[in-house]
Amino acid sequence: MAKKKKNTAAMRRQAELEKRQQLGKNAAKKNREKQLQNQPYKKAAIQQAAQASAKKVTDAPASAAPVWKREDNIAPPSLTYKPSIKTQSIDFTAPITIRVQSLSPLHLGSGQADVNVDAEVIHDDTGLPYFPAKRFKGLLYESALEVAEMSELAGLNLLNKNEIDALFQHGCLGDTQLIVSNLYLEDYEQMHEDWNYLQEEFPALFQVTDVLEQYTSLRYQTKIDRETGTAADTSLHNMRVVDEGLSFEGQCCVQNGNRRALEILALALRNLSQSGLKRTRGFGRIACTMEQDGKDILRPILREMLTAAERSL
Repeated sequence: MAKKKKNTAAMRRQAELEKRQQLGKNAAKKNREKQLQNQPYKKAAIQQAAQASAKKVTDAPASAAPVWKREDNIAPPSLTYKPSIKTQSIDFTAPITIRVQSLSPLHLGSGQADVNVDAEVIHDDTGLPYFPAKRFKGLLYESALEVAEMSELAGLNLLNKNEIDALFQHGCLGDTQLIVSNLYLEDYEQMHEDWNYLQEEFPALFQVTDVLEQYTSLRYQTKIDRETGTAADTSLHNMRVVDEGLSFEGQCCVQNGNRRALEILALALRNLSQSGLKRTRGFGRIACTMEQDGKDILRPILREMLTAAERSL
């Protein structure tokens, strides 16, 4: 009889454990679906691609060549923007929302490692990955410099290094300054609250690594021995990457801002297309947008800049 009671208690504990595990899986799935639902541009992009493909097959002649439009240089094909506004309606001193979408696996390194992961992704206290402000601002600065170099080679007067250094306060001080916050996953506050609750209520089932694994994956790489054609000894290593398709968002503002400051920022964001390690292996592809009050302001700013540059030629 005692053995039967013991077995019954064990079965109850097992059932309770399975119930908690299922609760965790449902919560993770809900958070994942909620984030994807907050990316309407992704669904719109898929629909647009399907419609364009169908139209090409039914309407376009077989020998038709693709028609280049200047808009193709303003908006990346992998990203659909929100409705834009006229530049006259833009408040150059008001906060701006920056969105960054991962178009391929992205390594946002934390500089940390353990026995299981050689290169970890930076994350918050619950395990949610994020894009550090200092790192993103550095990428924007490098991107702006690259645009300035390309502009000079093309004979266009888009921007120069001195005004870039002034905006980013790189080696100089000025009244105008770009301030960028950390970029977090969309609907971050609600997700952080949900995961924090589960970790406090069920600490044995939900840990930081469990949350991190919902938004990331491990990629492995090894070195091939040229003599044997097999993997070299002790060469296997891995790194954690943020999954493709995730979107980060954060706030930025320009103290004592003006139109020119936002023009520099728009050019830097449009040119910024890669981040993190293994860029030559297809990792780290990103696309950026810039919004104010839920409206796209990147395209109208770029459109006017390119129009003015063309007229000056």
